[in-house]
Amino acid sequence: MSGGLRRIEAAVVGPIAARLAPYVSANVVSILSLLAALGAGAAFWLSRPATGALLILANGFLDMLDGCVARARGTTGPFGSFVDKIIDKYADLIFLLGLLLGDLAHPVPAIVSMVGIPLATYINAAAESLTKGEVKFQERLSLRFLRLIFLVLGGLSHRTQPAVWLVAATVVYAVASRMVMSLVFLRRRTRLPQPSGASDDLFVGRASSHDV
Repeated sequence: MSGGLRRIEAAVVGPIAARLAPYVSANVVSILSLLAALGAGAAFWLSRPATGALLILANGFLDMLDGCVARARGTTGPFGSFVDKIIDKYADLIFLLGLLLGDLAHPVPAIVSMVGIPLATYINAAAESLTKGEVKFQERLSLRFLRLIFLVLGGLSHRTQPAVWLVAATVVYAVASRMVMSLVFLRRRTRLPQPSGASDDLFVGRASSHDV
């Protein structure tokens, strides 16, 4: 999440989370965010783009709220972070699938986006693993936030077709930029002289790479 979004989260969502924290766990909020995403996908499928857009906003709000609730309750940890990231990825795919099934999006950008979103995530994980965390991709503006803005505006204005094309453009940019940066970094690393008898971690990683 970018710094601007974190400031908004702290100012707007933080006080709400502080009031809810004694009564609601972060896991419950995460489940509600997934239900909102499912509702958005169903609304798009039923050709109700404005309803879908409002449910995307609900999903985004709940997505920020669960982290704030976890911090307020002192229950932050890798498990919650992992679940949150998985729900985010499924939510994005659910939105696009609903738009595709509801004939609110051209198949080409919808499918490109649905393939590219998990691919960009895999490139992130592979690059960080192979470089032991030296390569990390952090945009000043969250690309996921930008995708959600496109879908919300497209849904509210009933112009979902161009919105999905814009989503596809951000996804293609994410995949291409991550791929190029990873390849350049790894290529430079392989040209560095290796100490005598030392194993090349990059080639070991390439040989034993697996889906993450």
